[in-house]
Amino acid sequence: MKKIIGILLFTLIVTACDFSINTNSEKEKGTGLGKMPNVEKLTFNNIYVANEKICNIKKIPITRFAIEYPDSLDVSFPNNERDHINIKKWRNNFISEELSIGNSTVTYNTKSTASSLLEGLTEEFKKQLPSMEINFIGKKNFKGEMVYLFQGTVNFSAYQDQGYNGNYKIMGLMPLPKKNKDMNAIMVTFIANENSPISSFSDFETLGMIGTVWETFRYIE
Repeated sequence: MKKIIGILLFTLIVTACDFSINTNSEKEKGTGLGKMPNVEKLTFNNIYVANEKICNIKKIPITRFAIEYPDSLDVSFPNNERDHINIKKWRNNFISEELSIGNSTVTYNTKSTASSLLEGLTEEFKKQLPSMEINFIGKKNFKGEMVYLFQGTVNFSAYQDQGYNGNYKIMGLMPLPKKNKDMNAIMVTFIANENSPISSFSDFETLGMIGTVWETFRYIE
């Protein structure tokens, strides 16, 4: 059977890494992050808010964040112990752009492990997808901040039955919470088709659906 491809596959790999994901401990289930504030929509009609309750239901590391999205996108909330939200933009019956947020146990205090985690993830991903080429892993400026990330390309021509078509740019990044240095970071992955508005890796910052939706992301610290 052909494997299901997509950003969700990437977050599956996250759970396989040695130091990445464990079931929340009793300490993590507490209220160490303080009282959860009210979170309001600022840009779009829809908002996804992650908090302790959501993380404990999914049995994933505790974090708090919000991201907004318009009605026009294909949005799902995977029922698994890896992922928060998956957002797709379709064009001509194929996925043009995709944004997915998974989880990690990396915090500001353990950020030295981030590069090793990304290296392990990309090696596993390349085993799943031999056509994938990685051209950068490390720390790079993204939207004015230095962020741990990787960049690469992959050909999804064999997966047209799953909505993909042709070559895609792929970027995975791990933005770190800044105020609460014990809060777990999320792992976000972007992909964009060669015919999308995103023609370079820097375009992920501002262009297309990804640029617009990611602008609404914020940790709740």
